[in-house]
Amino acid sequence: MTNYNRKWRSYLEERELNTTGLMIQSGLHPKFWFRRELDPKVRRKLLKIVDDVSNNLNISEYIEDVIVTGSIAAYNWHNLSDIDLHILLDFNKVDKNTGLVKKYLDSQKTLWNKNHDIMINDHEVEIYFQDINENHEASGVYSVLMGHWSKKPVKQKVEMDINSAEKKADSINNEIETLQNLFSKRKYRLVYGLAEKLKGKIKMMRQSGLAKEGIYSPENLAFKILRNNGILEILSSLKSLSYDKLMSSADVKIKIG
Repeated sequence: MTNYNRKWRSYLEERELNTTGLMIQSGLHPKFWFRRELDPKVRRKLLKIVDDVSNNLNISEYIEDVIVTGSIAAYNWHNLSDIDLHILLDFNKVDKNTGLVKKYLDSQKTLWNKNHDIMINDHEVEIYFQDINENHEASGVYSVLMGHWSKKPVKQKVEMDINSAEKKADSINNEIETLQNLFSKRKYRLVYGLAEKLKGKIKMMRQSGLAKEGIYSPENLAFKILRNNGILEILSSLKSLSYDKLMSSADVKIKIG
């Protein structure tokens, strides 16, 4: 049985989504923060990763900052939180065609995250190349490069519409289940197209929520529920596996992008 099929069977058996990762903690993650400052050993490891990545891609001269953000730099961290390591660059300095720069760096990000499984204090490192002009919504932002907070997280009581978030996540769950059934019937072309469309829908849902109500919007919480439960990974697997099946067939007619 493939790893994908094992994940899918586990998903079907554990149909109820886990929302514990949305809870607000009493303090910052003790394995990473001491007196609200990043552990020096963690900081050195993260800077070493950035140094290796930037040297490999020849982008060191364009780096403006390196930040840790997301739940690991806030009070909503949990056992499955990634270490969101963002490398900030001025895309315009790399090349005037910033769209091309983004596509290239996004592909390198995906490749790096796929080929590496770096764990620091039992949490996985995920890199992301961020344009300095890109709007970034986050509760906390810590500059690893400068060694201080760019935006300090604030612990506050937040009213979260978990019920609405769960409904949105479950609706997308149902769509993914439909895709899996289509995949089992070898409807690869249909699955590929629908999976690509659904990924775009999820992205727009999250962006809309962040723009309207910020990181605790039902839309962003639904995204986190899906991600924390491994459902987004299953969707990506459905898309890539459908593509592989199509490329392996004699009749190849597929529109990419």
